[in-house]
Amino acid sequence: MKVLVISTLYPNRSQPVHALFVEQRVRAMAKRFPVRVLCPVPWFPIAQRLARYRHRRRIPKQETRHGVDVRYPRFLSIPRFLKPLDGVFLFLSVWWTARSLRRDFDFDRIDAHLAFPDGWGAVLLGRLFRVPVAVTLRGHDVNDLPAYPVRGRQVTWTLREAGAVFPVAEALRDAALELGAPAERMTLVANGVDPARFSPYDPGEARAELGIAPEDRVILSVGHLVERKGFHHIVRALPTVVAQHSRARLVIVGAPGEEGDFSGPLQAAVREVGMEDRVRFVGAVNHDQLGKWYTAADVFCLASAKEGRANVLLESIACGTPVVATGVWGTPEIVSEDHLGILVEATTPDVLGGALAQALGRSWDRDRIAAHASRFSWDEAAATVERVLLSMGRNGR
Repeated sequence: MKVLVISTLYPNRSQPVHALFVEQRVRAMAKRFPVRVLCPVPWFPIAQRLARYRHRRRIPKQETRHGVDVRYPRFLSIPRFLKPLDGVFLFLSVWWTARSLRRDFDFDRIDAHLAFPDGWGAVLLGRLFRVPVAVTLRGHDVNDLPAYPVRGRQVTWTLREAGAVFPVAEALRDAALELGAPAERMTLVANGVDPARFSPYDPGEARAELGIAPEDRVILSVGHLVERKGFHHIVRALPTVVAQHSRARLVIVGAPGEEGDFSGPLQAAVREVGMEDRVRFVGAVNHDQLGKWYTAADVFCLASAKEGRANVLLESIACGTPVVATGVWGTPEIVSEDHLGILVEATTPDVLGGALAQALGRSWDRDRIAAHASRFSWDEAAATVERVLLSMGRNGR
C-alpha cells in the first residue's frame, strides 16, 4: 500500500509549527507504509503585497521533512470571494502534481484532511485515478462550512462520496452524521501526543530555565494570536484571578497566523485591565521546547470559541498540568474527568476568572494527569488509519 496525503494543513520551512498535528500522524503512518504528501498552498496575484500572506513566498515547492517527501503546489484562491471554487482549483493543482508523482510513486490510497476543499478535490482525484479516498474531519469543515450554501453542499457531497471518513472527535462524528455521512464508513481517529516531547519533569527546573519565579502562580495559554483562540477573554478574567491569588501571572505563547493578527487588540485588552506587569508575551516557540512551558505552568487555559480536538490540551495533560477550557466540540472528550481540569460554558470574566482561581487554589495530582495522556497515541492513530485503508477496495469503498 502506498498512500498520498493531501492536506492544506502541513508545516513547511516558512511555518515550522503550522499544523504539526497532521505531520505527526503522517510521521507515524510513514513507519508502517510508504507516504508522500501534497500540501496545496492558496495563491492569488497580489498575495505578496499583503503582510498577512507574504510568508507564502517563502514556502518551498518541495522539501523532505523527517524522511517524508512533501510538495507544495499552488492553487488559485481568492480570499472572501469565490471560495466555493477553492475545491476546483485545488483539484486541478493536485491532479497536475499527482500525474508526475505517479511515475515513481504509484499511490493506491488517498488520505485527505478537511472535507473542503481538500477532501472535495481528493475525491475527484480518486475517481480520476481509480483509488479509494479517506477524509479526516477536524472541526471547521463540518461545524462552520455547512452554514454557507454552496460550500455546505460540497462538504455534504464529500462526506457521502468518500470511501472512509475519520472524525478526530465524537462531536465531529455526530455533526457529520447530521449532514448525511454514512455511519458505516466513519471511524474515530483521535489525535495523539508525542511522549518524547511532552512528559512530566521537575517544574522548578523548568521555571529556572524560563525565568519564572518559584512563587508565581502561572496561567499558560498557547496558540496562534487570532481572535477565536480567546486570549482576550483570559486577559479580562485576570483581575478576578488576581483578587484571590496575588502572584497570578499569564504567559501567552504564540504568534499571529493566517487567520489574522489579533495581537494589537490583545495588547489593548491588557492595558485596559491594567495587567501590563502580569502578562508575558513569549512569541512562537519551537515545538521541541514547548513542554518546558507546560511543565512550568500551574494551569493551562484554552478559551477558544471553536476547537475540533485541540492538541494543546493533550500536550498540557501529558506534562501533568491541569487545564481550564471552554467545553466546545471535542474538548469535553479530552477533559473527560474532574481530575484533569475544569470546563466552562462561558468566557465572561467572572465565570472564566472564577474557574482559573479555583484551579490555582486546588491541589492537583500531576502524575495522575500525565498518566491519562498515555491513552492518546500517534502510533495507535496510524494503526487505525492503516487498518481502514487496507480494507478499502482499490477501485472504491
